[in-house]
Amino acid sequence: MKKFAALALAASMSFIFAAAPAFAKKRAPHQETEQKEPEKAAYETPFPTKMNWTLSTINGKRAPAEATLNIDENLRGTGVSGCNSWSAALYPIRGHRLAMGPVAITKKTCGKEIDGFERQYLTILHSGPHWDLQGSTLTVKVQNQTLVFNRGL
Repeated sequence: MKKFAALALAASMSFIFAAAPAFAKKRAPHQETEQKEPEKAAYETPFPTKMNWTLSTINGKRAPAEATLNIDENLRGTGVSGCNSWSAALYPIRGHRLAMGPVAITKKTCGKEIDGFERQYLTILHSGPHWDLQGSTLTVKVQNQTLVFNRGL
């Protein structure tokens, strides 16, 4: 009887040791996929650095003044916002969003309409908008406000 119990124990142990690597192999790829997918999904399209952008429309209407955007390799955004020149840290965050640091801006006034446009333009950029790059068009959108830029030379 002792031999039978020892034989049964040895058979069950050999099955457990033989099956363990098979179970581990089945679980490992699933675990790797879960860890790698968030990184891959973070930025599907490249962030548009070292490119000049000219605003073509704001909220579906032609911009009343010239507005530009350039983001250098150090993630420093610069441009013209209708009347004044501006500069700020501008970098991507998860989910195709932009984060903008404090803005340094010149202090000219250009009339009520242009000053209002400038304020709206910089507010959209500063409010954590989503960005999308399609060919030579960069769209920056937050809630119901949209900036559409065309790539410059």
